[in-house]
Order: sequence, then structure tokens, then C-alpha cells
Amino acid sequence: MLLRKRGILFGDRVVQALTRSKARELATLLIPEESTAEETAVKTVVDAEDSRSESFESEASQISLLESELDETRNEDVLESNLLPPVSSNLTRLLSGTREDLAMEQANDPKIQEIRERHRATKTAKNISFEMRKGVLYRLFKDKRGVERDQLVVPQKYRGDLLRLSHGSSWSCHLGIRKTKQRLLQEYYWPGCFKDTENFVRSCDTCQRVGKAQDKWKAPMVLVPIITEPFHRLVIDVVGPLPVTESGYRYILTMLCPATKFPEAVPLREVTSESVVDSLLSVFARVGFPSEVQSDQGSVFTSVLTTSFLERCGIKVVHSSIHHPQSNSVERWHSVLKRVLRGLCYENKREWDTCLPAALFALRSVPHESTGFSPAELVYGRSLRSPLRMVREAWEGRGEDPTVVEFILNLLNRLHNTKELVEASMKSAQARSKVYYDKTARQRTFCIGDQVMLLRSSRQNKLEVQWEGPAEVVAKLSNTNYAVKIPGRRKEVRIYHCNLMKPYVQREAVVNLTLNLPEEMGDNLICLSGKGSNAQELLKKTEQRGELKKSQLSDLGEIITEFEACFVDRPGRTDLTEHDIELTSDVPVRSRCYRFSPRQREILDREVTRMLELGVIKPSESDYASPMILVEAPGKDPRPVVDYRKLNSLTRDQVYPIPNIEERVEQVSRAAYVTTLDLTRGYWQVPLTERASRYAAFVTPTGSYQPTMMSFGLKNAPFCFSRLMDRVLKGCETFAVPYLDDIAVFSDSWADHMVHLRAVLSLLRQAGLTVKAEKCCLARATVDYLGHNVGQGFRKPSEIKISAVADYPRPSTKTEIRAFLGLTGYYNHYIPNYSALASPLTDALRKTEPTNVVWDEQKEASFVNLKAVLISRPVLRAPDYGREFTVQCDASDRGLGAVLCQRDDDGNEHPVLYLSRKLSSRERAYCASEKECACIVWAIQKLQCYLGGAKFTVETDHCPLAWLQTATSKNSRLLRWSLILQQYNFEIRYKKGKLNGNADALSRSF
Repeated sequence: MLLRKRGILFGDRVVQALTRSKARELATLLIPEESTAEETAVKTVVDAEDSRSESFESEASQISLLESELDETRNEDVLESNLLPPVSSNLTRLLSGTREDLAMEQANDPKIQEIRERHRATKTAKNISFEMRKGVLYRLFKDKRGVERDQLVVPQKYRGDLLRLSHGSSWSCHLGIRKTKQRLLQEYYWPGCFKDTENFVRSCDTCQRVGKAQDKWKAPMVLVPIITEPFHRLVIDVVGPLPVTESGYRYILTMLCPATKFPEAVPLREVTSESVVDSLLSVFARVGFPSEVQSDQGSVFTSVLTTSFLERCGIKVVHSSIHHPQSNSVERWHSVLKRVLRGLCYENKREWDTCLPAALFALRSVPHESTGFSPAELVYGRSLRSPLRMVREAWEGRGEDPTVVEFILNLLNRLHNTKELVEASMKSAQARSKVYYDKTARQRTFCIGDQVMLLRSSRQNKLEVQWEGPAEVVAKLSNTNYAVKIPGRRKEVRIYHCNLMKPYVQREAVVNLTLNLPEEMGDNLICLSGKGSNAQELLKKTEQRGELKKSQLSDLGEIITEFEACFVDRPGRTDLTEHDIELTSDVPVRSRCYRFSPRQREILDREVTRMLELGVIKPSESDYASPMILVEAPGKDPRPVVDYRKLNSLTRDQVYPIPNIEERVEQVSRAAYVTTLDLTRGYWQVPLTERASRYAAFVTPTGSYQPTMMSFGLKNAPFCFSRLMDRVLKGCETFAVPYLDDIAVFSDSWADHMVHLRAVLSLLRQAGLTVKAEKCCLARATVDYLGHNVGQGFRKPSEIKISAVADYPRPSTKTEIRAFLGLTGYYNHYIPNYSALASPLTDALRKTEPTNVVWDEQKEASFVNLKAVLISRPVLRAPDYGREFTVQCDASDRGLGAVLCQRDDDGNEHPVLYLSRKLSSRERAYCASEKECACIVWAIQKLQCYLGGAKFTVETDHCPLAWLQTATSKNSRLLRWSLILQQYNFEIRYKKGKLNGNADALSRSF
């Protein structure tokens, strides 16, 4: 780009000399420091080339100038090269290893140890042997051609990276199983490498999306019932857009009767619901109202107007599955119609709308191959009088016309005989078609819960991937049609034909992997490690903080001593409810136990023994078995977790509202004193029914067990526990709110707080629930609650979460970007112009962007700025519903911004939360007044939970909107919005732009 801007061609001598110089510098970066004889020879050649370049003395200054500019952006040039680099994270990790590391990993691999001891320098077969070289094991293999290869035996640690390097790296090109095996076996080997390679390639997400010809299998043809009654069903569709005629026609609404193959076609200027309904009425006036109408899922056919019209006419609406035109018989007729029109327009030099009647006549008067009769004969009982008939009549003369009675009798006889012949002919045609079609078909079935890929019907270019997904099968509607759930779509559940689906092979998850688990997950896992503090130690910890007076500590000590039995590390047992599991299938769920290392098995046995002592599990003879895995989090003891995924897929849903976190945080943040109580292993305090205990059984290497208390991981456990907590704390909603097993008790005065805390502890004791003392905070001014630091009328992000953001590594894939945005988006109300700051990262999640994100300066700036804003610990004021709210709104050419704020007793303005979003391409075409009004409507609707039923003020820097509530606008959009806003009690106040800085900055940040 730099050379092109300066008008220098690639063939110039300056560029050739500069290229050689640049190549030398890049070679020093890529070639190791150790010099070899071959490298010395290469250097000699490069030096010789450089000596010849020295003759261009007149160009020396130009070269120097260009080199200095290129040096400034050397790193960017390497990273932003137009060619794909061979460097990858897998290659970097592998190159960081040494021969000593490899030898140590081989020694620790049990499978390689077996090979080493069994085949120490001896041949295992005619063409295979093993030998040790400097402490490293090699496999010697002689292929059919007699070529001997020495293959390095790879330990377990490096196999995953080598598989990714041999198949999924930029310079491996995602080749097939056979070529990937050949590439790998040129250098490496390990026991089971063939099977590992096959599984790795089959589960490659990129390969499954790109697809290949063999993926597009078709299911056997399903014969539809034959309809013999004319116009009982009409199949409709739209052809176009076609060339615009002088009359303005661009489309054709086509209709076909499946019983008689009688076609209808109506030209249309525009495809709208109104034009479609009018055209259908004109046809119904001639042929009568059908019983059924079949169409695809085009918007004009699924619109409210069209469907309401058909339903009111007593017509059943049938829609074909998405992207499956084979089920719509009118599609085949489209190709015939367009070919006929193409020939007529070319031959007669007419526009297609003037040729349409002639085309319809020709197609109605010729016999159809499936029925053996012309469509006109089956509808009218006679052939149409065509030009051929007119010629014959002119030659032969017209015969005597039959009487009316004779004509009616002959007509009825013909129609009766024709109906029988047509039915037999259509059955024969169906059978012939099925035999031919099924020659290359095979049965394909999917089960509920299967992950599938969906074939894309249209692509913008030939290099786009053919398949999208994965999606989940949620229902089987027939042998070929399935309801598929596609996350992220406006309409998540859609109907797909199995020809457009293929199984998605998920890469096997690695169990017993070290994970970065959030702090909040610790108590939900099935474990019991360490002893918690008792109630007196909790009081001592509260006293050491020095926040409370002696009298307050005395009051608090009385309550804690009274309810000391509640503060124990042993889970309680409530008698208020039992958790039950209802399955949708009677087929037992059985899974084999995972394998564990000796160290992991020892840990697992110890934890199972503790759970048996606590009585939360018991030995089982259940016919159900889910596997248990061991989760190891950095810095924490390993925790056993049951993998209930298969059981959950068959569990019938239970519905109960989970509390809104934002609402809980706002309630607690207004208080002067806050106490947080954390139940001891909350789920373990809810007993299971006998049936649920049988279903939830799990298997370990030491045997089968079934839980007697509710286990973490069960599908409906959060709903059951939320229902229990609402029942326990009923009547305390004004001062105590639960979120699962976290309870916050909040009050505005010390006396009230003591009363409230005593009431909550009394209810917990009556319910048989216990509290973990070491995770409780008593009577504090500010506490960490649900990821927020709240109290004294303010709220800010929790210190733990801020640390997680500060240490977050730079994302490199779409999945990692989603995870980062999920973490920062949780605190979007704290961040002014959050949408603008995150815009480069959200743009990288578009479908057209690659999975491996190309990191640039904009994304880096967005990533750094989001982290910086949260690290600064922004503070928001808790909403005071006794004061009037003010909504400050402003719109720019690219975005909308709003600030919800309130004034204190001194008249100072404090933000409650920030809102911002980008304008869509359609909204950017609005005029200034429409954008400003759209901002007001959007902000008020977004803040409905704060503003509903109360008087508030809207501040805007757009003066014309001050009359929005009273004036009558000729602009229909503004008028419609003003009608939407009339339900709210608010006043619009004009505020100069320079005084409306908060909202103005939010909107202009895009």
C-alpha cells in the first residue's frame, strides 16, 4: 500500500533492492540463531545480490526513506500480511518444548511405557520395530514401496496440538481423514493415532461447516395422498422478479390444482399481501373456494392479512418446510412456464405479460404426463377448441349438436371414467418416480436433542460455507420433517426437511480438566471439603472490621447466639418441599463411568465417603446411571460433579420465575445496613422423592449411588429452590430478598435491621435450613452481593469481578469475544456509551466475519477501554422511588443515548444508569426530529420499570419536540409515537446541547 501510494511499481529496481533487503530482515526473524553450512550458503547468495544492488547509487536515498517508514510498522507488516502465516498457537506451544521434556512425557505415558517394555529394540511385525535414541522412543515403519520412515512416538500431552497442526492450521488446509493420516505418519506415531485422527477430522467444526458433496444425502421419497377432487387444494407461489413490462408488471402469482394440474397465473406489479389477496379472489370467482391452500413460507403468504383472509373463507393454510421446494408441486411448473414465456417473447418480440394468456392456453390444452389427460378435460369435461380443432372443423365440417340431455349424460359419464383413469395413472406415475428417486436415497433419522447442521439455501459467493449451525432438534413432526431450534434467530424454532440437515459431530469434551470457574460456583458443586467457621468466629470477624459500636456488637451477638444452631457447616433438611423429576420417556438413561487417574480416583473415593457420612447419597441399585466427573479449579480442592446432560434432555420442564438480579441489587443498594446469608450447600437441604432419587443415580469407579438430596446439575433444581426460598421468606419481601441460596437482609436503621435479621433467622430455623457462617457478612454498610458492591444508596462492580476483567486475556475467536462481552455486559449500566465502546467487538461477531478474529487497532482499543472503564470502579446512585426521575435523551446520526438520573436535596444531579445503542441502517434515514423522538420512545420503554405510573421529566436538546404531547403532526411516524407516549405522565423540557452533555456524548460516540 505504501509503494502504491507513492506511484512506485513492483517491477522497479528500487522495489527489487528493497525486497531483498526486507527478505534478509525477515529471514533473521524466522531462521534460528544456530548457523549451518546451508544457511551460510544462502547468506552468501543474498550478499551477492546485495552487492549488485549497490550499483543503484542514485536510488539510495529513496530506498533509505522507504526502509525507515517500513521499520516503523515492521510488526504490523508481519501480522497484517496478505498471505496466511504458518505461525499458530499450537506451533508455538510445540516449539517451546525440548527433547528432555519429550523424554519425560514419554516416560510418564502408561501406553508408551507398555510399548517400551514389550518391544525394547525388537520387531513387532515384519515392517515395524521400535528403538530408543538418546532417551526418546521412535517407531521404524517400512511401507509397501520399501521406504522406511522413523516416526517419533508422541506422548499424550502433545497429541492434541499435533492433530490441530496437521489438520486445522492455516497451512494444513483442513484436508480429509486419509491425507491427514498420511501427513501425520510422515513424522509421528502413537497408539491409537488412526482412530484419534478420524475422530478429530470428523468433529472439526470448520470442515462440517464447509461440507462436501457426500453430505447432501436425500431421504426416500414420501408419497403424498392423491387428490381427485378438482380445486380441493390450490398450490400457490410467486415467480419473479421478471423484466418490468410497459404495464408495470414484474411478478406472476401462480396457482396449480394438484388433482387436475390446471394452472392459473396472474401478473402482479408488486408482491404485497393486498395484491395477492385480490388475485386469489379473482381466481376463486371462477373456480370456487378451495378447501386448502398450500404455499411456501414467504412473507406475503404468512402475513396476518393473507392468513386471516384465507381462514375467514374457510380455507386451511398449509406451509411447505423451509428451503424445500420439492414439496411444492407448483415449483416444477415454474420452469415450464418460464421456458414457454422465454420462447414466445423471443419469437414474437412481445413483452411477457402479453404472452401469458397464450402460454396458459397451451399448457391447459395439452395432456399431462401424470394424468394422461389435459387439465381442461379434467375441469370442463371436454377439450378446449384450439386452432388445430378449428382447422379440422373447417376441413370436415361441423356435425350435429347433441341435445342438452345427451350432452349432460355424456359429460357425467366422461368425468366418472376420467376420474378413475386419472387416479390409476397418478398412482403409477408416483410409483415410477419413487423407484427412480430412491435409487440414490437413504433413510435419515434424528432424535430429539440431536445437534445438527443446516444447509444454507443461498450464498453470496462460492467460497462461503455451505452449512450453518449447530442447531438442536426439538421435535420430530414426521419421518422427514423436524422442528429445529436455531439460537440467535428472530424465530428460533423452524421446520426443516431432513434433506437439509446432517448430524453435527461434537468434539469429545475432556473430563477432569483444570477449569477457571467463577467464585460463585463453588458452593453449588457436589463436594464437602474443609471445616467452616462457627457463629462465634463470625462475630469475632465482624468485630475486627471495626465498623460497629460496642452496643451494636452486643445486639448482634444476642441474635447470633440465639440462632447459633443455624450457623453450622452440615447441610440441614427442609420439610417444606421435595424435588421431583418427571421424564418424557420410560427408557432408562445409562452411561458408563469415566476413567480416572489413581490420584483422581483417591480424591473421588474420599468425597463419596464424606457424602455417605452426611447422608446426601446412598448405595443404589437403580436402573439409571449418569457418570460422575471431577472438576479441578485452580487454587481449590477438586470437586465431583454428576454429568446429568442425558437425563436433563428427557426431563419435563418446570416453570417458576428466577429473580431478576438487577432488581435485587437495586433493592439492597438503598439500605444503610445489609446482612448477607449463604446457605450451607443449599441444594443439599432439599430432599428428593423416591422417583427422583432413582432417576438421579450416578456411577463411580467404586459403584453406583443415588442422591437423597437435590443435586447440582439437575435441570429443574434452580426453579425448585427459588420456589422454596420464596415460600420460606414470604411476608419479608420488603427487607429480605433471596437469589437461590444467597439471602440479603437490608434495613435503613439499626433497630429495624435487628428486627429484620431475627425474623429471617427464625424463618430459616423453622424451615430446617442451615447457614454457612464463613460466607456470611453481618450488618455492614456495603457488601458484595451478586457481583456488585452495594449499600448506602450506591452500587459499583464487585472487586472480584474487576480483578477478573483486569486479568482477562486478549480474545482470539468469536467464542472468546462473546465470553468477554458477557462479562463486561453484565455491568453495562455502569459504563457510559457501552454500545459504542463495544462496537468493534460486536461487529466481529457478525456471520460474515471469520471464526478466528482478525485483531486490529479498533478491537484492541475497544478491549482496552472496556477494561479501563470497569477497573476505574464506576459508581451509580441507587434509585429513590420517592423522588422524580429525569430522562436525558439525545440522538446523533449514528446512535441514541439516554441517562436516567435523579436530583438530591441540594439539587445535584446523580446518574442511576446509562443507556445507549446504535441506529440501524433504516433508522439512520430518519430526519432529525424523528431520530430525537425515536430516542425518547426507546428510552421511556426501556426504563418502563422505573417510570411506569410516576411523573417524570424528559430533557432533550431538540426544541421542536417540546410540543410533542400537544401538537398535531402531519408526520405519521411522529404522530404514532406521540400516541404511544400518551399513557405516560411526563413533561418534555428543552435543554441546550452544551448542557445536555451526558446523553449527547452517548449518542455521538458511535
